[in-house]
Amino acid sequence: MRVRPKVNVAFRVASNPEFLREGTAVRDFFHPDRIVVGAEDETAERQLKEIYRPLLERKFDCPVHSSNCPDGPAPAWLVTTISSAELIKHASNSFLALKISYANMVSELAERLGADIGEVMRAVGMDPRIGPSFLNAGLGFGGFCLPKDLQAFVHLAERSGVDFSMLKEVERINKQRIDRFVEKIRRALWVIKGKRIGVLGLAFKPNTDDVRFAPAIDLIARLLGEEAQIQAYDPEAMERARAILPQIKYAKSAYEAAKDAEALLLATEWDEFRKLDWDRVHKEMARPLILDGRNLLSPREMKALGFEYHSFGRPD
Repeated sequence: MRVRPKVNVAFRVASNPEFLREGTAVRDFFHPDRIVVGAEDETAERQLKEIYRPLLERKFDCPVHSSNCPDGPAPAWLVTTISSAELIKHASNSFLALKISYANMVSELAERLGADIGEVMRAVGMDPRIGPSFLNAGLGFGGFCLPKDLQAFVHLAERSGVDFSMLKEVERINKQRIDRFVEKIRRALWVIKGKRIGVLGLAFKPNTDDVRFAPAIDLIARLLGEEAQIQAYDPEAMERARAILPQIKYAKSAYEAAKDAEALLLATEWDEFRKLDWDRVHKEMARPLILDGRNLLSPREMKALGFEYHSFGRPD
């Protein structure tokens, strides 16, 4: 028996964008800096505010460890039109992508002039109008949110007859980061073909197993195209990476990834890579060559340990 749908059912539409980051989504949900609600109906606004009341009044038991979920100020409650709310998410993520590409663009100049991009961006980030986040030079951004929202924003602008060439340039700069890193690898090794190369990190960022649009995946694909032998390690993302790159060797540890390697590449800034026994890594490698795609390590310390060390925008 066919059931006819009900008609004349009252409903309301609201837009409530989320700003959760992979790896810290639970903490971000319980400790947002702002809650944006696009609502043009007072009842919809009131209902959403009631849903969020425990967060707004800070009356809840934190579901994660207190060190990761500290007490803090109540989030801002921002009510906008529906159209504004829909733009806010894309505008926020596109601006973060812009900051990353800006830092990477300046790192190219720093490298040419012998400056240190870390020192430059640290000082730039001290300006309260700018802030220190998303100013780290390296392999560029990946994951699903930033690339997707950036492309969606550009597409929306083109449909609306607005010139978003600046954001197209952000995307172009980001795509060039793999080219620049491969150039560094080629300069250091001269010939990539047949070389055993270790890769530390496969996820697009630490504290997640997400390899979607991960720079490490694109980097490895490029090196495989030049017939390098790849052995990689990631604390969380190897199973997902295996579905995309089944032909490479997956190591059980960072030390195994370094074993007999003529170069070791850092592609994801996992904290455990900072804490490796680098003397042991040195002994495992056929050639003590580190190419740091995330500026994770100290050039001075790596040189003192006997490594040939290269990174982005910093004196070698």
